[in-house]
Amino acid sequence: MLKKYKKSVKTFFISSFFLFMVSCGGGSSPSSESPSSTFKPYTWQTAEPEAVGLTSDNINSALNYALGAADANFRFSQSAIIAKDGLIVGEGYKGISTAEKNSILAVSNTLTNAELDAGWGARTTASLVHSWSMGKSFTSILIGIAQDQGILSINDAASTYINEWDNAGDQRQNITIKNLLDMSSGLHQGCYNAEEADYVGNCADSPLYPQNASSGGDFAKANDQLTGCINQTYNDAKHGAHDVDTPYVEYFLYSNCDTMILGEILYRASGKNIYRFGQENLFNKLGITAYWWRDNATNGQDNGNYVSYAGLDMTARDFLKVGQLLLNDGMWEGEQVLSSAYVQQIKNATQLNNYGLKFWRYPTLGTFSPQTNHMAAMIGFDGQFVVMDFDNNILIARNSLYVPRLELNPERKMIVSTVEGAQVNFPLTVPTILTTTATNPLTTTFQMFQMISCLYVAEGC
Repeated sequence: MLKKYKKSVKTFFISSFFLFMVSCGGGSSPSSESPSSTFKPYTWQTAEPEAVGLTSDNINSALNYALGAADANFRFSQSAIIAKDGLIVGEGYKGISTAEKNSILAVSNTLTNAELDAGWGARTTASLVHSWSMGKSFTSILIGIAQDQGILSINDAASTYINEWDNAGDQRQNITIKNLLDMSSGLHQGCYNAEEADYVGNCADSPLYPQNASSGGDFAKANDQLTGCINQTYNDAKHGAHDVDTPYVEYFLYSNCDTMILGEILYRASGKNIYRFGQENLFNKLGITAYWWRDNATNGQDNGNYVSYAGLDMTARDFLKVGQLLLNDGMWEGEQVLSSAYVQQIKNATQLNNYGLKFWRYPTLGTFSPQTNHMAAMIGFDGQFVVMDFDNNILIARNSLYVPRLELNPERKMIVSTVEGAQVNFPLTVPTILTTTATNPLTTTFQMFQMISCLYVAEGC
């Protein structure tokens, strides 16, 4: 079993680095839209921790944990930032460590130190990081902005825009935009023929996550991911996502497709793809330069559908801006970018598993000092997150090492093939699963709550 695992990891890294090294010679920039709204530059200000009521010792403790204070630490972290009252009070960046490189080299006979340094070398404030599933939270914010503008309502039936579901007897007509935001749509997750266009995710036999190991968070394994997601069926008997008395409320199933469909709803409602809408109504207003990946569709919204569940690249500081926007109750430099009402819904979400509107909620951390009872987070695969402590106006962020591969495909398409092992041109972070190999007995590289504890607990960590 271990031999098979090592072979798969080796294949992954060989193919990934081949693509990366090929891409390095082009030097082309990612394609971009030309939105109408004006880009507004913004520069973060910094302060000493003591000036805002925090301690340097705890800040350093949290950063050292996140980044790895010694070369022997396996964190695979690229960046970590802490901010309070709109000021950055702690920040750090790093490339891959010797120990981390050795853990990769142990499962690959072809990679070299030089290649690893080229892929995951030193990082700065200008380096891009990837959202993974933090992109879901961004999609939610854009849906909220669209609602503020009267373009749609989160209480609308999704079939108002997804007309493929608007047929007599189709139970998917009962799904609202809010159901999609809360991962309670009732859409069937996976178990289709892998050669068919509607093959989606993996087989999830339980409606509840995280009790079920198969979360449904996999890519839609189809060249046109949007079509695959729209073609999902509804199955109340097996997946329990529909109850006669309380439909679409009592069940939770984490699925990328729910968010992929939201991106399409935004497009059909506004006439603008999620990238253009985001540029005009969010990114430009906050002074963010963002790049959004598309799926492999050749038709649809502006020559391809955007991967609204995981497809954002920007700097770590720019991700932090969106967290600060929420702490500011949707206000940014005198402009109400997102309504206070929508921010309050995010802040106080009480859906199953403490998840709602594409944000994770942590309401039971009142034992911390300073006390916090309103903590929400944008979270993505491989340890990407921005935690927002609404009670204390604190932001905590971390990102894993990332190869952006901007030049590989000018159209920035995320291709996820139905053929096993043929996945190419998708965002690449150093997989934390490497730490479970025999060459590195550590079971985890990074824990979000450990970093939080380092900051909040008096003695640090």
